[in-house]
Amino acid sequence: MHSPDLHQVAEIIKTISEQEVLPRFNHLSVSDVDTKNSSEDYVTTADTQTEKRLTAELTALLPEALVVGEEAAFRDPTVLNCLKAEQPVWVIDPIDGTMNFAYGRSEIGVVVALVYKGETVAGWLYNPVFKRMIMGEKGSGAWYEGKRLKVAEVKEFYQMTGSVGRRVAFKDSRLPQPAWWGSASFGYMMIISGGAHYSAYRSKIIKPWDHAAGIMLHAEAGGYTAYVDGTDYTPFVGANHLISAPNKDAWAYLRDNMCAKAA
Repeated sequence: MHSPDLHQVAEIIKTISEQEVLPRFNHLSVSDVDTKNSSEDYVTTADTQTEKRLTAELTALLPEALVVGEEAAFRDPTVLNCLKAEQPVWVIDPIDGTMNFAYGRSEIGVVVALVYKGETVAGWLYNPVFKRMIMGEKGSGAWYEGKRLKVAEVKEFYQMTGSVGRRVAFKDSRLPQPAWWGSASFGYMMIISGGAHYSAYRSKIIKPWDHAAGIMLHAEAGGYTAYVDGTDYTPFVGANHLISAPNKDAWAYLRDNMCAKAA
């Protein structure tokens, strides 16, 4: 497989974000916002236009690649079958944290992963509001503005800070209350750069556009991720709970303490 230039992909993401995402940030009209599976599952004009343009430009950059975009997969779930193909696959989340975006909150991300034969081989996490890009290739580190990133060190497990999805709580009362950002990519950027120690998700469906890029980059920064049953993460649609931590021992502590959040 021909590997695209990391910086060239980054520039494509930044340019499209400048043209499609930022002009609509805090400027959405009622007609720009719709819902999908629930009243809290938003999609905006920025999502659809960003995915359309990323699909076109990334395909032009790597013509042999297929594309799995969040919005395309919603319209046609068979798109997910591309992840099992022999060709490389671009996985796109045009705006991660669409509800945040719709309400003018800055915790959002434009996310791209490159998957090849069931493995994430490159990833890009971009926050267009803060203009912050983390990117990397498998085996070559996770990078931010020329600096190689490293996960936070752990002194005591019960002192770890975290970023979680909905319905996540822990039994150990000493553990600081984790943050819920409403954007998986924002949480991954935190733990990849050492700003927090872990992320945890309890979900019926673990979607590749939410996690593929972040988990690969987290591993490149020295972190460890697995489903709670101990199996390795793969960039497919999964039905399991997922934890990322600085190392396997910290992961085991979180796994043993993870419980459902009280209603």
